[in-house]
Amino acid sequence: MGAIHGQRYEERRMVIHRGEIYRCALDPVQGHEQGSTRPVIVVSSDAYNKTMSPLVGILPLTKSPPKNPVHVPLPASETGLDRDSTALIDHARFVDRTRLKGEPVGRLGPEALARVDRQLQRVLGL
Repeated sequence: MGAIHGQRYEERRMVIHRGEIYRCALDPVQGHEQGSTRPVIVVSSDAYNKTMSPLVGILPLTKSPPKNPVHVPLPASETGLDRDSTALIDHARFVDRTRLKGEPVGRLGPEALARVDRQLQRVLGL
């Protein structure tokens, strides 16, 4: 297969599932975007994640408490992470899969994912 930015495409096309939490390198950023390497929730559908797209839909997490009504608090018991987090729904975006680092570090359960989905629907008008 051909190389894309120095990596073989197969290496970029790891198996990713909706609701998994990965460490993700979000820099560079502009304006009010979340940056640094931080946990993110995969929100793109499993059907989309199985396609040949090099992109994946994500929501950044922060350790700060919610500051906006559309932010979703996520206790550590619902994420598998070592601390409570907040899903920043208003920072949803698609990033290249190569920004995801290593294996999943956590996963949302169905109830937590449903809360995230409700706020995504609200913000996106779905």
